[in-house]
Amino acid sequence: MAVSITLRNIIKKYGDKTALNNVTLGVEKGHIHAIIGTTGSGKSTLLRVIATLSAPSLGSGYINGLNLGARQNQIRQQIGYMAQDSRFEESLTLLENLVLQGKLHGIDQADLLNRISGFVTRFNVVDQLHAFPSEVSHGTRRKMEFIRAVLHNPSILLLDEPSASLDLECKELMETFLHEQKLRFTTVLVSSNIDQVEKIADRISILDDGRLVADGTLKELKESEQEDRILDITLSETDEKDINILDAAEGIISYRARGNQYEIVMESSVNSETVIALFNGRVTEAVPRLPTLADIFKRMVKVEAIHE
Repeated sequence: MAVSITLRNIIKKYGDKTALNNVTLGVEKGHIHAIIGTTGSGKSTLLRVIATLSAPSLGSGYINGLNLGARQNQIRQQIGYMAQDSRFEESLTLLENLVLQGKLHGIDQADLLNRISGFVTRFNVVDQLHAFPSEVSHGTRRKMEFIRAVLHNPSILLLDEPSASLDLECKELMETFLHEQKLRFTTVLVSSNIDQVEKIADRISILDDGRLVADGTLKELKESEQEDRILDITLSETDEKDINILDAAEGIISYRARGNQYEIVMESSVNSETVIALFNGRVTEAVPRLPTLADIFKRMVKVEAIHE
């Protein structure tokens, strides 16, 4: 499979802060590659580097064979970028914003209007075309921003939290489009929606404090975690000492407490019965299971015990 995006040893610094620390990454053509991480992990910075909106401090990269540092104008013509924050020209209507985007990419007027008509119909925003950005809802703005990103049929599509804070209908519209049109684009998706990533991503990268700590398909990431097991337990009653007992127990990697329910990640050498015995007969249900992407994410970014 051909590679559309190649990054090698990318370092990005802002003063004394290192936003990206030696990131090496490849994105295959026609794939949806998701990037997940905690707030401040470097996800948006990485997307801006790929979009040539932020030059790396060190390292190199190629977008469709074009040098990231030397061929920025050519690369930008091939990219559709949807930022996390709104980038509309507020003095223009939404239609005028879309027309401006099309003209910047040299699209013929008739073709451009046909494309706009098709997209706004599909995303149910026909009635909002002549409104100004400030006059429409957040959901409408995000759908229009998504349309603007794909309007010129880019070969590289960069999406930064495209469906954040949107209702289910909006999310499904975007996900369905990305799935149906996947082979038209090489998509890099930054998302905090783990369920969305599991559903549509071909490959997943996890960033933690600017470092790439995991990269692979969902299957590969799950297989890498098979040595650890997860036990979901429900207690008849809680005890204030439970947390101290789990913190001191051998072979427990992490746990998450929600009322009288615990999600416990154990080393493979630990027997479930041993963990159950820690609660002195208060366990009413114990269910072992394989890790989800959320479990893997918590492990990779070193999330320790979380008490809620």
